[in-house]
Amino acid sequence: MKIDRRKLSGYLLILGMVFLSIGITTKNTAFSWAAVACLMISLVMGGKWINPGGKK
Repeated sequence: MKIDRRKLSGYLLILGMVFLSIGITTKNTAFSWAAVACLMISLVMGGKWINPGGKK
C-alpha cells in the first residue's frame, strides 16, 4: 500500500487548523502545540498546498 503524501499533507493541514481553532477557543495550549506539529509535518511531507502548480 503506497501512501499518497500529497493527500496526507492536505489532511494534516485541515487537522492542524481544527486543532488550532479548538486551542484558541478553549485556551488550551496542548491543542495549539498539536496544531503546530500537524502544520509543520504537513509542510515537510508535501508542501504542495502552497504551490499547487509545482515548480516551473
